[in-house]
Amino acid sequence: MNSGLSGIEIKKEKSDEKLVELALKGDSSAWKELVTRNYKSVCATVSRLTGGRDLEDTVQEVFIQLFKALPNFRNESSFSTFLYRIAVNTSVREVRKMTTLSSLVAVGSEAIEKMLDDHPLHEGPYTQLEKKEIEQIVREALVDIPADLRLLLTLFEVENMTLREISEITKTPVTTIASRINKAKMMLLKKVEKKL
Repeated sequence: MNSGLSGIEIKKEKSDEKLVELALKGDSSAWKELVTRNYKSVCATVSRLTGGRDLEDTVQEVFIQLFKALPNFRNESSFSTFLYRIAVNTSVREVRKMTTLSSLVAVGSEAIEKMLDDHPLHEGPYTQLEKKEIEQIVREALVDIPADLRLLLTLFEVENMTLREISEITKTPVTTIASRINKAKMMLLKKVEKKL
């Protein structure tokens, strides 16, 4: 009896880790699959951290850095964390070249609302115009926060990373990360309150 699948090979998707192993052995199709599979998430990360400036160039640089770093991947963390660390570090380097970190993060409306959710200024009924004004004030206040704190706040609030993930990427203790994120939030809220 024919199941209708004769002649069709069912192909199982290889894990990122298996693709890394094959790419390190010189399998160019495995490298191509790693890039294709992770391209959109790298683009999204780079765009959020650089404000979308020089996006294609920076994404290309992320994959160049990944190619160079691939032999150092030891499965101590997931491949996605390994790649994310490279994307963050590359983005930060590229932004430094562009602006000396004067505007590391271009934060969208949704992220700003999330950052301010617990703050009293968010409790009243606001018109769309008032919300836009508040978002602009927050964007301006973010520029005044030191770049290292702004980056941590972005990774936590915008990228929705856990403290442990941020710790792995930045190679900083979790308690230090938590303290710095709290400091960044407090600084942001004080600056916003002054402008309101």
